[in-house]
Formats: sequence, structure tokens, C-alpha cells
Amino acid sequence: MSADAISPTDAPLRPDTLSESDCAPSDIALKSFFLGPQAENAEWLRQIINQVFESYVRWRREVYPDDGRAISQNDRQSSEFQGRRRHFERELLDLLARFESEVPKYSPRYIGHMFSETSMPAMVGHVLTLLHNPNNISGESSRVGVKLEAEAIDALAEMLGFSSQGKASPRGHFTSGGTIANFEAMTRARSRMLRFIARGAQARARGTLPALSLVEAAHLGWARYDALGPDAPSDTSNAENAENDPLSGDLQAMNPFALAELLRQHFEQPYRGPVLLIGEHKHYSWVKGVELLGLGKEALWPVRLSAEGTLCVEHLEQRLNEAAAAGRPVLMVVSVAGTTELGAFDPIDRVQDLLDRRAAALGHHIWHHVDAAYGGFFAASVCSPESGCALSEPVCRALEAIGRTNSVTLDPHKLGYVPYASGAFIARQAREYLAHRIDAPYLVFDEEARDPGPQTLEGSRSAAGAVATWLTARTIGLNTQGYGRILRRTLEARKRLEATLSELAQPVRLLPASSNLLGFCVGAPGESLSAINARSEALYARFGPQGAGDFFVSKTSLNLSAYGALLHPLLADWEVELDANATHLTVLRLSVMNPFIDSREMKLDLSRAFAQALSEALNALETPQ
Repeated sequence: MSADAISPTDAPLRPDTLSESDCAPSDIALKSFFLGPQAENAEWLRQIINQVFESYVRWRREVYPDDGRAISQNDRQSSEFQGRRRHFERELLDLLARFESEVPKYSPRYIGHMFSETSMPAMVGHVLTLLHNPNNISGESSRVGVKLEAEAIDALAEMLGFSSQGKASPRGHFTSGGTIANFEAMTRARSRMLRFIARGAQARARGTLPALSLVEAAHLGWARYDALGPDAPSDTSNAENAENDPLSGDLQAMNPFALAELLRQHFEQPYRGPVLLIGEHKHYSWVKGVELLGLGKEALWPVRLSAEGTLCVEHLEQRLNEAAAAGRPVLMVVSVAGTTELGAFDPIDRVQDLLDRRAAALGHHIWHHVDAAYGGFFAASVCSPESGCALSEPVCRALEAIGRTNSVTLDPHKLGYVPYASGAFIARQAREYLAHRIDAPYLVFDEEARDPGPQTLEGSRSAAGAVATWLTARTIGLNTQGYGRILRRTLEARKRLEATLSELAQPVRLLPASSNLLGFCVGAPGESLSAINARSEALYARFGPQGAGDFFVSKTSLNLSAYGALLHPLLADWEVELDANATHLTVLRLSVMNPFIDSREMKLDLSRAFAQALSEALNALETPQ
């Protein structure tokens, strides 16, 4: 126990000696982006919201002013109208009261799941869009929304390092979240793979490439695809042509059993479908995805994790070789930027280097998708001349390599500080984004307006997430001085919280952290893993959503089978006894996302206050009841 160790009697209050001038001007500027823990910017936000509403009312009154009013003054003063108004207001009061028991996610005391305070530009953009209620299925139902969505996607793509090069320019759209965005990636990878297979089978049948294998065809690459002939029809509208040569039609439209038989005939080997390679730290959406696409869970081939808890590139190469030997095309390789459990970053650069080497040596062009639902916004440059780099060198290299991959999932409703629901899918090339041709006779789609409707898995989609992201990009900025500065503050707060927890008298065991997620457990030397897990569960009961409510955390479980390379050395160093009943390590997970968690101007030192609350909870657990 250090001289400055925290005990339950310490008072984590700050000295009343700070003035506004103690805060750097650049940090003061960030305070204009959020309402504040005590709603400090309430008057300004109220003025903005009133301005938005008055503008909307004026617009409604000025568009068709000669049509007359449907609701008269007498109507509004009638007993029936007033009765309904009173009833509405009573129900609203009840609703307001119920929401006062909601989890206070805006507070720096909330360090649980991957959400936090939402920014004022995002809230305003969201509210404005709700008033106009655009449906971004097409420009016919959203004149402005689809254009703002395209501009927001362009801004995110630039942040990620995707360059605009004419037809190769990035394309994407907003989704309800990362799960749907991951599904979008899978459908496009499958679309490209089937186009490659069809072109390869035609070349094999013509004798152009008589020895081409199914795996080679599935990974043909666009240069070879283009060299082998003109684009085949992308639908089955020409029934006669499709009947004579099924490969000239849309293979996605075929019965999957008939497709397997057709490919068996052309390639003289069985077609058992593609596989998807992803680390064992994968998000659950990928399991859902292979089921929805009809590939089966068997198609999800796990890749071992390294000692850093990230995808093992050496095992990935082994899996790629195994897939080729088994005659199984690789639908995609998935890297994760900001894992759900620990916020870790896979070595995206090394994965892409491996895929580039295989493309050069074997001609195998494999789709590389980055699930950056959480960590993608760190690409907004957390490095600056005045503060240096706040992330490790491997993480920076991983972020810089995103621009070389095929597609990305992002969740602005996480580190973009945008309200739910706001996810995004972006493909590096428009050619790989345009995967579907859907005919909806009641809708008019305008490709020049970049209508996303025919290309989205979701039909009706609100423009709210896109507009909220658009306004934050324009005001906060997807750069070093905007989101970069906000995220640097969260990284610094996580490091300070780590240091503070390390001062506790109890043996707090910190897991390696590479972003602003922090995982820990508490265990003394010689304790069993089961005892440590039981303590974590008890602490979660204290600090979880049903706890005392002074701080909020989340928890997760790290399976020894998946995270063994990371955990076994740590557990040995902590002198933990591996009892037979324990197959995982339960850890408390802190999402240190709130930009004010380490604010010097607040009376309470929140890092030390949490450490004190944790210490008191641990002492209570050790005290006989």
C-alpha cells in the first residue's frame, strides 16, 4: 500500500482554488459541444431548440399559405379539445417521471457500456430531422436527407483514410447500428465473390483458363475479372439467356442447391460454400450473419488470439491455407478495431499486408472488413503536435491501415457521441458497394442523387443518425482538434483511473488497455479463479444498473479457451489458482467515454471517488455479515 493509497475515509473533493482560467482555451472550446453534467449549457441549447422549432413552424406556414387552416381557434378552445389536451399532458407527466429513473448515461459517473453523453450538435441534428421525418429509402421521400447522408458518409470515409478516385470513390449508408452494418458487409462480399466465380467459370468453360479452380475463381480480383470479358448481366430479366447459360445470370438469385450443383459441374469439385475468418473475440452479430445468409455456423472459422488479445496473424495465415486446401473460398477476413470486451485493436496493417502478399503470390484477392463499430472514431487523429500520440504505435498503425481495406463498420452512437440509432457501413470502392438490384415499382430511384434504397438491407430508414453525424462533423470536426481532442481526454482519464485504482490497498488486477475501455478484477495471491469471479459478480451487483446508483459499470467474461494466450501469463503473474470449475475470467468493464470524467473544474474528483466507492464495497464484502 503506497503512502497515497486511498482509504474509505479519504475525501475526493477538489480544492476550491481552480478558476476558469485554469482550463486550456482549446479544452474550453470543447465545452461548447456538450450540455454538461449539470446541464450547464441548458439556456443555450434551449435557444437552439426553440430556433429549430420556430424555423420548422415558419416553414410549415409559408409553403402553402393560401390553403387555409384546418384547426380553428374555436376548435382549440372546445371542451373536447381541451379534455384531450389535459389527458395528453397527464400522460406526458407520467412519462417524464418514468424516464427520471432511467440510467443517467450523461453523467461522468456512468462508466458502464459503450455510450455516454451525446453532443449538442448531434441532439439538434437529430431533433431537426425528427420534425421533418425524412425516409432515406430514396430522394423521392427525402430530398435533403439522402444528400446529407452522402455528405456524412464522405466525411467519415475521409476520416478513415478512404480516398476519392472517381468510380473507385467510397460509398456507404447509415444503418440502425453495427450489427446491420456487418450484415451489409457480408452481403457485398458474397455478391463480389459470386460475380468472380461466374466470370471464372465462364473463362474455364471457354477454355481461356481451363485449369482455374473454384477457390482461384472466387478470389479473381477486379483486374483479372475485367480482363476476362464484358460484365455479365446483373439480373435474370433475360430469361432465355439465363436458361441457356445460367452463369450469365445473377447467381445470388439461384436456388443454393442448384447453385452448388452448377458449380460442381463447371469446376469438377464440390461447392460447400465460403468461410468467414474472424478472431475469437468476435461480436455476436457475425454468428447471426452467417445464419441469416444461410451459410451455417460451420462457415464461421475462428482465428486464435495473440498474447495481446488480438487476432493472431500467423494463425490467420494457417486458416487461409486450410480453406484453400479444402476448396472453400474465403468470403471475408474480419479485423476488429475496438473489441467489445477490452477495446483492443487487431493488427489491421499486418492482416492487410498478409492479404496483399497472397494476392501478389497466388492471385487470391480476399475481402478485408474492419468491424470498427467502437474504435473507428479514433481514426479522427488522436495525435497532435502539442500532445504527441495518445495511442500506442501498433494501434496507430492499425488505424492508418483502415484506408487499405475493403469496407468498415462504424457506430456514431458510440464514440461519435450521436443519439441512437446511428450505425454506418462504408465500402472503399463504389463498385463493391453496389451489390444489389432491387425493383420497387412504387419508388423512383435516382442513381445520380446516390439514392441508397436499392442497396440497403433495411427499407425505411430515418435520416436522423446521418444528419446528427453530419452536423457533428461540420461543427466538432473529425480531426485532431475536434474528435481527436475529445478522445485524447478520455484516454488520459482512463490512464488516471488506472493509476488511482492501483493505489488501492486491495489487489486490483488491471487488464491491458489500448483504448478508453478498462477491464479489471480483484484477487489476492493464492485465490482461486472462481473466488475472483464471484467477487466480480458481487461488485457488479453493487455497481451495475440495479446497484446503489452512485457509479455504473458493466461486466464481461473472457473465456480461457479464446483468451488463453493473454490470460494464462496474467493469471500466473497474479498467482491465481486455476480451479477445475472456472473456464473464464469475469472482469468489470469501464467505458471511460465521458469527456468530463476528469474535469478539473468539478468539485468531485470522480476517479478518486470511484476508487473510494470500490474500496468501501470491497471492505463490505470482506466484513462478516
